[in-house]
Amino acid sequence: MLNELTAPVSTTELARRTEMSPAGVSQHLTSLRAAGLVVTHRRGRTLLSARTDLAEALLSATG
Repeated sequence: MLNELTAPVSTTELARRTEMSPAGVSQHLTSLRAAGLVVTHRRGRTLLSARTDLAEALLSATG
């Protein structure tokens, strides 16, 4: 899921990309937020999730 967050994205769009349900994506994002790997921002009526610097470093380290 972190690989799909190349730019801020909505839960609905992330569900479409990963072929998961929006509820399933939301659960994953909640866990990633708790781990400090994702932040969520509001843009109008939409919540957008994005990787944190920690997530970027983790992905860089794993190739």
